[in-house]
Amino acid sequence: MALRIEVNDHTDVPLSRAHDFALRAENAGIDGVGVHDHQGSGHDVFVRLAEIANRTSRVTLFPSVTNPVTRHPAVLAANANSLAELHPGRIRIMMGSGDLATSAVGLRSATVAGMRESAMAIRALLRGESATLDGTTISKLGHVSDQTPELYINASSPRMLAAAGEAADGVYAMVGVDLAVVNRAREHIAKGAGSRDVPVAWGVPIYMGDTREAALEGMRAYAFSNFGKPRKVFAAVMRERHPELPVYDRAADIPLDVLAMLADGLGIVGTPSECGERLAAFVGEAKPDHIVGRIFYAGEDSMRALEALAEDVLPPVMREA
Repeated sequence: MALRIEVNDHTDVPLSRAHDFALRAENAGIDGVGVHDHQGSGHDVFVRLAEIANRTSRVTLFPSVTNPVTRHPAVLAANANSLAELHPGRIRIMMGSGDLATSAVGLRSATVAGMRESAMAIRALLRGESATLDGTTISKLGHVSDQTPELYINASSPRMLAAAGEAADGVYAMVGVDLAVVNRAREHIAKGAGSRDVPVAWGVPIYMGDTREAALEGMRAYAFSNFGKPRKVFAAVMRERHPELPVYDRAADIPLDVLAMLADGLGIVGTPSECGERLAAFVGEAKPDHIVGRIFYAGEDSMRALEALAEDVLPPVMREA
């Protein structure tokens, strides 16, 4: 199977220009584009995805990520179904617990059990069936798209990975690129999936810079956040491998050598050419068939990051794939 490469769109632009990033990604041969779902932007993600879909012709489109708290699962199902009816075969739901979106409005993020039940309800509704949620029966959708959108659960902890393997069409695994971490995540997914063959989209942070040092500094906050959460598969594996490392109170406290180790386990970091070599090595080792890049370029905007991805990072990856 050919490697599927998708990318998240981090641009914050007026809706009249919402398609700029996705259209450029499509022209560069990228397979899909995700857009964040955060009400604080002032833009509704499904309105934005509709605008993007109208101005592109091929890329798969998805919220990256939405959640079942600020959006009721029945509403999520209807939104995705509407887009799929207009743009069949091009829509996917990527759903997470909603940490940022929920905390911004004073709500708690979804639990693992809530994510499991929400995923099962949404999938039933998209199949044209009724669903059960919190003991309440939800009536089936009046119109169902001929091509049902798939639902992936965003996961980084053992319990969420297992729940995604059990209840979703696929897993959006944000665990890092270290091979031991990837294999540990696969084990957790398999526990939930049982005999099912569940596809996995591997979230791959790609932090670029004019120098590797600049790229590393750009990833400092992300490395601190992931290493500081012991429930994450990444943190668990790193703690097993490096028990001597302390618990850091601030991102700035992480020494440069430790930062480099953590960053290389979490994602692809360096100059664009270095990132191309590192991503190709990950593809060769881990053998993913689907990756979703979260791309950044130190000191530059998202369009520059996309340009570097297309011109410098992906060519060696495609040769490897």
